[in-house]
Amino acid sequence: MENEAKSLNLVMKDDLVLLEEVAGLVEYPVILRGAIEQRFLQLPSEVLVSSMKTHQKYFSLFDKEGKFAPYFLFASNIASSDPNIVIKGNEKVLSARLSDALYFYHQDLKKPLESEVDKLEKVTFHAQLGSLKAKVKRLENLMQFIDKKSSLATEAALICKSDILSELVGEFPNLQGVMGYYYALSGGKQENIAIAIRDHYKPQGPSDSVPIAEAAVLALADKLDSLCGLMLAGEKPTGSKDPYALRRLALGIIRIIL
Repeated sequence: MENEAKSLNLVMKDDLVLLEEVAGLVEYPVILRGAIEQRFLQLPSEVLVSSMKTHQKYFSLFDKEGKFAPYFLFASNIASSDPNIVIKGNEKVLSARLSDALYFYHQDLKKPLESEVDKLEKVTFHAQLGSLKAKVKRLENLMQFIDKKSSLATEAALICKSDILSELVGEFPNLQGVMGYYYALSGGKQENIAIAIRDHYKPQGPSDSVPIAEAAVLALADKLDSLCGLMLAGEKPTGSKDPYALRRLALGIIRIIL
């Protein structure tokens, strides 16, 4: 796959989990390359990567500057006498998948993030802590406590959870925050607000980057609210389980402060 990418002067996106999965699915791997229709390139690259990985087990390609390239790599389990037939079949299946994603994306763009805030009332954050709308209201108050001057972060707090209700996040939960970034920009929000929405879930592990500026303030508020609220609700981690990832929240707070 790396050789195939180099032949196009492109770079394959590193994904060891996907690589191991595909290696376990094929006995006689033959690497083939397909093309992505131009109309799908209006989708954010994160959507393209997630759709190809989740549904089709395809590998994404990027140029040396990090820009998404309109090709994908996949492993066939046979050496076909006519590889073009296999490639065309995979391109057809991918087009159907991406058509759905493109439809969801355009539907989401019609709904400003602000219009979804009241609907968060119907989404439960925790039985004892109320809805996601109640959490958003708590975040607004926490923002004032952490940094009274951070008006942009307070504005971001109001809409930071709205993308959870979008069609695309419903299909790809791992894009939570990322799609909020794109929808905020399309709605005319300042880039700092969009970045805060995207990065307030960070860091999500020891290898993840730490948010800065407004995103750091919002991330602190979100993690403090979840950590304290869930502890008060009796969801304390034990030696064997931590279903709400409270340890990760605490370590995230420490890293941001440091």
